[in-house]
Amino acid sequence: MPFCHQTPLTLKALRPKDYSEDPQTIGQHLKKRRRELGLLQRGASERMGVSVETVANWENGKTEPVAAQFQPVVVFLGYDPTPEPKTLAERLAAKQRRLGTSLAQIARHLGWDPGSLRRYLDGTWGISPDRRTLLEAFLNAKDEALVGLRSLKRRR
Repeated sequence: MPFCHQTPLTLKALRPKDYSEDPQTIGQHLKKRRRELGLLQRGASERMGVSVETVANWENGKTEPVAAQFQPVVVFLGYDPTPEPKTLAERLAAKQRRLGTSLAQIARHLGWDPGSLRRYLDGTWGISPDRRTLLEAFLNAKDEALVGLRSLKRRR
């Protein structure tokens, strides 16, 4: 056969990307950025100051960064992957992430019980106008003015 004596033909294909081009979750954002940088999970974990297992759990959607871990994630990504907050609860969660504090620390700063704050946020309880005003003032305060929050105890 005439084609048997020709140089062997080698086919190459691009490897499919193992991450989403349009990430929707924090884990997908992290995996995409890590792959773009050519890092293993170990390298990403070192840059963010967390364990390799933590990065794996984030990328697999098993867990998400807590407020104290969120700033290194934002630095690693170069942006905040969370959607623009709209509700009072979303705005407080965004503030909490930026400050790296717990809900209990915020409640203590406001002079409230953490359980009460949770109930206001999830709609179990209605929030009084004076408490809403206090919470709005907290949300509108400059983050730099609230850095002392991290020194408050996380639990009573």
